[in-house]
Amino acid sequence: MAIDLPSWPYPTKQTPRLVSGRAELRPAFGGDIQRLNRAGSRYAIEYVMPVMRYEDAQDWSDINDETSTVRMRIVQPGLDVGAPGITLVKGASQSGTTLIIDGFTPYHVLRKHQWISVTTGGRLYAYRVKNEVAANSSGEASVVLTTMLRVSPADNDPVEITEPLIEGFATVPDDAWATDTAGHVALSFTIEERG
Repeated sequence: MAIDLPSWPYPTKQTPRLVSGRAELRPAFGGDIQRLNRAGSRYAIEYVMPVMRYEDAQDWSDINDETSTVRMRIVQPGLDVGAPGITLVKGASQSGTTLIIDGFTPYHVLRKHQWISVTTGGRLYAYRVKNEVAANSSGEASVVLTTMLRVSPADNDPVEITEPLIEGFATVPDDAWATDTAGHVALSFTIEERG
């Protein structure tokens, strides 16, 4: 079961990166490069936390858990997501790069490259919206994603728009818990989705 990391303080820096599942073919003797898109691309986010007192930093010790995944909020600075409604996957057996979502407030807009997360089978999957899209008058939208769906969500699986999360294993650098003489710790860690 995933462990929820504290919601405060916010990280001072967040660096997302795509862990690509694509295949790239590079001819040995010239010619065109080919990219073959396939399911499996996922995200990793490096978090740098503000300097904390040693005792406060211990609230973040779950990043050292060797067997459990952790969940962390994906911060979207300056993005006002408004009141999207209670959003759910509409219809089972979806695949590819389009996710049909209902339960939006009518005409709610998702911005280009906005983060969303989908919970399927008790596990979170983070995705980014490829293009700006508005829900219709019934609160439904076909959302094109930058990556393919990694699993086929079930009908009515929850879709988090307001506070999307990333879930995965945490990796910490060797000096993550370095403590200065004043008793301060500047934590950093990376969460990478399992797949």
